[in-house]
Amino acid sequence: MSRTGFRTVTALLLLAAGAAAQSDSTGIKLIEQRKFADAERFFDSAVARNGKDAEARYFHAIALMMGKDLDAAEDEVDEAIDLNENAAKYHLLRGQILGQQAMTANVISQGFLAPKIKNAFLRASELDPKNIEARAALFSYYLMAPGIMGGSDEKAMEQADAVERLEPMRGKLMRASYFLRKKDTARAEGEMKGAIAAAPEKGAGHKQLGYLNLNRKRYAEASSNMERYIALEPKNPDAYDSMGDVLAAQEKYDQAIERYLQALAVDRTFSPSVFALAGCYEKKNMKQKAKETYQWFLTLEQNTRRAETAEKKIKEL
Repeated sequence: MSRTGFRTVTALLLLAAGAAAQSDSTGIKLIEQRKFADAERFFDSAVARNGKDAEARYFHAIALMMGKDLDAAEDEVDEAIDLNENAAKYHLLRGQILGQQAMTANVISQGFLAPKIKNAFLRASELDPKNIEARAALFSYYLMAPGIMGGSDEKAMEQADAVERLEPMRGKLMRASYFLRKKDTARAEGEMKGAIAAAPEKGAGHKQLGYLNLNRKRYAEASSNMERYIALEPKNPDAYDSMGDVLAAQEKYDQAIERYLQALAVDRTFSPSVFALAGCYEKKNMKQKAKETYQWFLTLEQNTRRAETAEKKIKEL
């Protein structure tokens, strides 16, 4: 899978999982299961019982953001920050919420939001210099924002260097994304291979190299990369999903379907594979099956661009 939005969700779920290790909270488990509406109700009740519970407000904000109630999410994370200004993850979440607001805002509003986003990520990094997610978010901001809004290639690479000192594989993959954006595929490939060498037991480098090869239509190499990803992370649904993408790109829809179903056998709530599965059924002219699968997808994901596409497809099929 190569989907920026889902990576953001995953990062937040990892934060939730860290807290879940210290708590039996039903609400946190609901976030881990991506049952965001249920989680929102749970934490809304928790906040009503104790408005000074900063952690409850933090997780409430996550649930609201995932449900695309971004204004309410911003209000809630601001309340959490007021209660505990020194929690880096609160500022990180605030930046992510504002970033999502900016994605659908007009140019004037984007200009207003930009410094707030940058400052939130900066504050998170200042409070916890070893917070890789905060530095990665700051890297993305510097890389993607125009210069007038604080974008800077130099500052982006400074964050990649800082991350590499903390986690070599992650830093190298960040640099790879930088070079891809600059259309320097040779240097990007070199960084990906460096990431694999830095953490041979992990699949992320193989995944990124696989998508690079897929985009270059080097299907045999891409397949080999994704098979290695699966071998290293057999319990990760994304590994099978990524292999499915390689097969679907070659119009090998039956084989792609098998891989997406393998992903869903690992995690039945892995919505990217459900969406891709529906697309394969549609390509095979299995209209009823495609429609049912898009309907299944909508039980897992709402208020996203893919959800809008699924709703449109259901009407068309």
